[in-house]
Amino acid sequence: MLKKITCKIKSLGIKIKYCYLKEEDGIFDFFNNIPIIFININLNELETSLTLLHETAHFLNGDCKKYITNHFQNDNLEFEANKYMIQEVMKMLDDEYNFTPDTNYQQIIDSLNLPYHLDGVIIDEFNSIISDKFGMTPYYETDYFHE
Repeated sequence: MLKKITCKIKSLGIKIKYCYLKEEDGIFDFFNNIPIIFININLNELETSLTLLHETAHFLNGDCKKYITNHFQNDNLEFEANKYMIQEVMKMLDDEYNFTPDTNYQQIIDSLNLPYHLDGVIIDEFNSIISDKFGMTPYYETDYFHE
């Protein structure tokens, strides 16, 4: 998965630098007008893959930290980056494992080991993939709370 992700990122013209980051898994920024993702060298392969996708979303979404004025705005940018990361990972996992309606998405959640608040995004993306592949009506975790 990591090799596929790094190829995709490089095709977007983004440089990747591995370095020691004290408090971050990754950082997206520009250096001399060149987009660059800094990745913490201490991450394992899965953590690196997830972080690269997350930081790539910031590039694709045009996120720039200097224009963030409050934590609600930052929370939304981070949620959208996480959502993109999950969508891309789920597509890759489906390509590799060929999801079916019987696939245990809880195992996917457990293996990705993401923060609990992102479980609903994983379930929604899984259901979206299944509904597209098998012509089923999509069920979304968030639908449960609406009447």
